[in-house]
Amino acid sequence: MMIPLLLLLGLGVALTAYELSPKSRSRIDDYARVLREAHEAHRVADAHLSNAGTAAAVATQHAQTSTHPQDAHANAGQVATDAGVVHAVAATEANQEAARKTTELAQKAKTEAERLTAAQSAGKVIEREKEIADLLPKLGVGQCGVRSYAHVSERVKDQLLTKLPREGMSVTGNNPWDIDTRQHGVKLRAVWDARAQELKLVVTTGKIWGLISCDDIWKQLDPKLKEVGAVVISGGIDTSYYGRGHR
Repeated sequence: MMIPLLLLLGLGVALTAYELSPKSRSRIDDYARVLREAHEAHRVADAHLSNAGTAAAVATQHAQTSTHPQDAHANAGQVATDAGVVHAVAATEANQEAARKTTELAQKAKTEAERLTAAQSAGKVIEREKEIADLLPKLGVGQCGVRSYAHVSERVKDQLLTKLPREGMSVTGNNPWDIDTRQHGVKLRAVWDARAQELKLVVTTGKIWGLISCDDIWKQLDPKLKEVGAVVISGGIDTSYYGRGHR
């Protein structure tokens, strides 16, 4: 309930100032707009995070019931895991949007109440970032998080799927695809959004120890995607999180 209360508090202060000071209407309107946008980003992130958590729980239940890697429970568990990864990616992106809007809120805050509202929003972003990081391993996603690429048309996607095996990597599955780089045990999962023409990569190896860092992985993969026309648009919260001394 924190975000709805945050929205009511912020709008309440804004509306009071709106009534008392007509000259400040432009600023208040702008502040209220950003507050609503931040609230919406928080709402979307929470919804996707909840769905990802549910999917992870379902996948775990099927894994515990499965008696064979290819039985019905194992297959259902994989479907739940794939859905969970998609929702975790969406939660990550929505949380990044909430972080951007929170920065705008802080920049536009003029009163103590407005600054408090921005601080509460920032606290929620940080809390959710940790929740996503804690959830990713349950979905088979390692500490390097999610990396998104734009301009990935069907042609670009097909070129990439042809290119990776030629460079010694194995590619299995069909959206999502599982990629084994055959280097340092690093494995990834690729999810392609045909409508948005975006490709998302998540590292599924688990924890990366001494030999290779998250940055090393992306530095090897980014040029390969650039060669076929893809453009990095997001590094994923976990890449930055582990870059702060948590690798």
